[in-house]
Amino acid sequence: MPVTLEPPRRYLVSFHPKNHPHFFTDVLIIGAGLAGLRAALAVDPALDVVLLCKSSVANSNSVNAQGGIASVWGESDTFESHISDTLIAGGDLCDPEVVEHIIRRGPEEIQKLIEIGTAFDRSGEKIALGREGGHAHNRILHALGDATGKEIVRAVVEEVQRRPNVRIWENTFVLDLFTSGGKCCGAIVNRNKPDDHHELIWAKQTILATGGIGQIYRETSNPEGATGDGIAAAYRAGAEVRDMEFVQFHPTVLYIAGGSRALISEAMRGEGAFLVDKNGHRFMHDYDPRGELAPRDVVSRAIVQQMNKTNHPNVYLDLSHKEADWVHRRFPTISSLCMKFGINIATERIPVRPGTHYLMGGVTIDKEGRTTLPCLWAAGECASSGLHGANRLASNSLLEALVIGESCGRLAGQVALSSSNDYQIQPVLESAAEMNISENRTENEDDERIDLTDIRNSLKSIMWRHAGVLRDAEGLSEALENGKRWSHYVLLHQFNSFEGYELQNMILVSQLILLGALLREETRGAHNREDFPESRSDLAHHHFAFQV
Repeated sequence: MPVTLEPPRRYLVSFHPKNHPHFFTDVLIIGAGLAGLRAALAVDPALDVVLLCKSSVANSNSVNAQGGIASVWGESDTFESHISDTLIAGGDLCDPEVVEHIIRRGPEEIQKLIEIGTAFDRSGEKIALGREGGHAHNRILHALGDATGKEIVRAVVEEVQRRPNVRIWENTFVLDLFTSGGKCCGAIVNRNKPDDHHELIWAKQTILATGGIGQIYRETSNPEGATGDGIAAAYRAGAEVRDMEFVQFHPTVLYIAGGSRALISEAMRGEGAFLVDKNGHRFMHDYDPRGELAPRDVVSRAIVQQMNKTNHPNVYLDLSHKEADWVHRRFPTISSLCMKFGINIATERIPVRPGTHYLMGGVTIDKEGRTTLPCLWAAGECASSGLHGANRLASNSLLEALVIGESCGRLAGQVALSSSNDYQIQPVLESAAEMNISENRTENEDDERIDLTDIRNSLKSIMWRHAGVLRDAEGLSEALENGKRWSHYVLLHQFNSFEGYELQNMILVSQLILLGALLREETRGAHNREDFPESRSDLAHHHFAFQV
């Protein structure tokens, strides 16, 4: 049974359907990362599609993906091996049916990417295949060396832009999903306009592909927009979310005091980079026989423990034993980035430490992307499909985005085609109470007494300190109490800025993460409880779910 929290306010803003502009579409897609873009391509071209993105299509976690996309492609690899690796990494929390479904669809999706012009790196005539932690075979397809996401998204965006039925709205913030009769009917949005100039987009079917939550933490590889907006909106609308305690911390994020926290690809360790501490000791084999190729949760935990042992703020990646020209060719993006800080990655060690990278939990979906809220679908990082379990296997995320993004677009389109032109307008217009539009708010505009930046920074620091790589009940409880105090006044206000909406969503999502982490009194995958260091057999297949 789902565990319930104190119900949040239904909507971030007060509105009345008669007082705002209305737009209509067959399928509304919220999010323009790979999952949302793939969904747009899969919708029947006879249908109208509106694709929303918070900033631009050039700014998403998909674009930033360095390592590659995992799929059975080489002659010696097998579906069974990829399935086994995924299940092992997932810590007995994966859904085996979903794992098999997505992995077996991989080659088909890769072939479609090639057909629309994705230029994967090659070794001679064949696509080059790399290897990353947790994989038994070389099955990571990459592009532009270490800019795979950038190349894949480029090709998919160009294909989407050729579709006359798809309209892309950039710089559009989705405040909430609106519902009627227990169904999702679309979204209320703001296109970066002043005051309360909100707009209602009515849709027969809505697909959520809003990405992750990394900005809730101080240390993260995620872009600025990853604030959990889609998960928060779905939860307020009544959809179930689950597994929120499973936040993956990428082991190697560039650590330069005062500099950006940029991702240093897992592929670097896959190509033979050593992890060493401040004394030059290669320490990973002290923690796991797989060394640097252990799964991410193992490597992140080992790095934190080694940092504590050596009383040093980071460890180092070392590629100095590799041929210099090859290093720069294989990792051109990372090489260029590190050179800005005076680091030659072929001859000097790269300072790294773990950072928040990926959420395994999210809006509960089935293997084709259906949520528990009718007419709402979800794909990508905002969704919990059962593929990743307690710990995502490296480079499985782009694969999931493609496979479930495709099924969401195709199936939501089929439902929209078979339905009438009923957008459920009349029930909404006649039932303002159902939409909770008469909520009392303490302010109609941003309150100068609330320092959004200060609260945001405090939240990020507390989440990193108490809900990071290492956790215990005392720290989690302290963080949850702080979040509740912020909720009591921040969530009472109505803001007129993206920053205000984001903070409200971040506070809500952080509470879901903290409560899930408190309830799961064990260590499993990316969730490491120092006060409960062992896994519990009774929780092996248990999901902590939350629903209003």
